[in-house]
Amino acid sequence: MNGKPKVLLTTSYGPYELGWGEDMYDMFTARLSRGHGIFSLTSHCHYFGLYLIAENLSCPATVLEDPHWDEFEAELDQGYDYIGFQLKSLHMDKIAEMVALIRKKSPRTKIVMGGYGVSTLYDPVPGDTKGSAKYILENSDYLCREEGTRFMRKVVGDDPVDRPITQYHLPLTGFSIRGLKQRYIHVPIILVSLGCPNACEFCNTSAFFHHKKIMVAEPRETYDFMKNYSRRLRSDQFLTLLFDEDMFINKDYVQELGRLIRSDRKTWNYKWFTFGSIRGLSQYDPEELRDCGLAAVWVGVESTLCDDPEAAGKDHLPKRAGDVARVIAGLHRNGIQTVASMVLGFDFHNRENIERDIDFFVGLKPTFYQIGPLTPCPGTPLYDRMKEEDRLYDSYQWKDFHLWKDDVFKVVNFERNEIKKYFDLAHERLVKENGPPFLAGLESFLDAYQALEGKTDDFHEEQREWFKRMASVSRSLLKPLMKYGASPAVKERAARLDQRYHEVIGRGPVTSKALGLMADWRMSKSAQEPPAPVVSDPPARWTYYHREPGKDAIFVRKGHGATRVKKRRERVAAIIG
Repeated sequence: MNGKPKVLLTTSYGPYELGWGEDMYDMFTARLSRGHGIFSLTSHCHYFGLYLIAENLSCPATVLEDPHWDEFEAELDQGYDYIGFQLKSLHMDKIAEMVALIRKKSPRTKIVMGGYGVSTLYDPVPGDTKGSAKYILENSDYLCREEGTRFMRKVVGDDPVDRPITQYHLPLTGFSIRGLKQRYIHVPIILVSLGCPNACEFCNTSAFFHHKKIMVAEPRETYDFMKNYSRRLRSDQFLTLLFDEDMFINKDYVQELGRLIRSDRKTWNYKWFTFGSIRGLSQYDPEELRDCGLAAVWVGVESTLCDDPEAAGKDHLPKRAGDVARVIAGLHRNGIQTVASMVLGFDFHNRENIERDIDFFVGLKPTFYQIGPLTPCPGTPLYDRMKEEDRLYDSYQWKDFHLWKDDVFKVVNFERNEIKKYFDLAHERLVKENGPPFLAGLESFLDAYQALEGKTDDFHEEQREWFKRMASVSRSLLKPLMKYGASPAVKERAARLDQRYHEVIGRGPVTSKALGLMADWRMSKSAQEPPAPVVSDPPARWTYYHREPGKDAIFVRKGHGATRVKKRRERVAAIIG
């Protein structure tokens, strides 16, 4: 091998199948705001792990996202020394086909397999009739089950392996409201850590790292990365996703990050979203989390019935220790939004108590939500138990390896395919009783605005103004909701919040009125248009990391069939595009 090796990092090829009628790769529409029609959020996310690795190699690298088959085949002609895959178990059969093509067209290329799907290779699902897992296992030169950046450095001989990991050039994710697709919000992502010690029986991401947490960015590094994205976004008011499976179990980390954010007036409005458990969040007063910059948190509710070890048995979830209703209500009162997740089909669920579980979950009024049938994933204790109890169906295939299915194992107290009835029931109630996410957001922002009344120090006065701005943005969507809301209860809730806004804030800024008029016009137009057919074919994206002495540069090509390559912009025009 002459000079530095050339690396391709790629995903599976598309297009992809739908999950119970929605695009599985649109996290907001398919999951977190499912069922709200034009008021649902829509999003586009990237395979951030691949970009993180590419940024931190000193050799030429290309990241290829969501190619079609012919585009992947053409890319092989560029001659790569190493090809790394982000393996999702759902794509096992497709990745096996891609590996076979590499072995045929470029037999000297070394194949590196990474991603959470690696843990499933050793114990394939019963319906793997093609033998895809075995083929990948036998034809991969390297299998990664550790932090991927340093692993890839070792593979390609990029020393020193333990040099710092930077996160300056990752692409931004984006989301918008379905009826307002013309205006979307950019959100950067920073990887804080991998793995989780909570060790829930069903959790693959915890099992993958053997229930350990691997730190990637310390508080000062995270803060510096946030400042970098502030420059890219040309704003000191933005939201960052800090990826950590349960950030709140490390109280020193949270408090130090909050101290850094408060240390400079320019960073007072750096807000962040992360993941947490009820047990972890219970260590804090919600006011403290608000003042540390927490704007939203994904918290695992899973079930209210899993708290009692005797009743829940093997389905007991220790991470749920704490009062879930009190914790979530406290977050909401302080302007912190929630993504609450719920699992259907535990052994303790039956036709009576599963509806009580749904009652409680809907009553939490989470801003966003994820509801999914229980899934036994190879490599987890749950999967091992299902095998031992002979409860896995022979038809369980890799294509079933996603949220939207209920027929891969025997659920104790339900017929096959029956859990979908409760999946649909839960979403129907969330839509018709609570309404779309911005209603919960508006209520929460008004609560926080009022809670900060009387705080006279500069920091809290600025925070109060931030909540006022967020309330005004949310309020601008009320008029179309009062026209097109999913139920009388939702329309009434919107009207009550509109009245409360007037009582608490008044008429609001002129910009809010203008945004309201635009939203009403756009969403009224969207409501009258027939819905577009749902497809899952994300745009292909090539990102080239050129490495030359003193001339490193990143170039991008976007879209299926695209030929034009452009230098990646270091800065985007604004948070809202």
